[in-house]
Amino acid sequence: MKPALVIAIGNTLRRDDGIAHHVSELLSSRPDVETRGVLQLTPEMAEEITCYDTVIFMDADVCVKRLSIEPVAAAASHSGLTHVSRPSEIVALARALFAFSGQAYVCRIPARDLSGGEQLSRRTKQLAVSAAQLVLETLADLPVPVDVAG
Repeated sequence: MKPALVIAIGNTLRRDDGIAHHVSELLSSRPDVETRGVLQLTPEMAEEITCYDTVIFMDADVCVKRLSIEPVAAAASHSGLTHVSRPSEIVALARALFAFSGQAYVCRIPARDLSGGEQLSRRTKQLAVSAAQLVLETLADLPVPVDVAG
């Protein structure tokens, strides 16, 4: 069984914006999870995700009130040619260009303080363990892919 890929998005120098990287560290020792930390998503990542059956994009979000994880619907880019992409755009590119057939999720972690600094706010720091647990629960609930080639 292939490990899942968890992509931690955010800037660790902008306090709560770096929460996904902290969660990624909690998951990094698991053999069933590979982690990757990025400042932002770029179109080039579409090819990388095709090596996995499951991809979870994890990011701080000042617009959400509670921790959540939900499927990513592939959506073509409406933002023109930029260097920043959304998870839905990465998944759409991966499906269109590289025949990605895996599952993709986005985990949104509530954030409050995006000021300069490396320390997380107390509330956001407490959410790190909950977010890691939510990712693991989501992965545990997924059906095991069947290898038709073998």
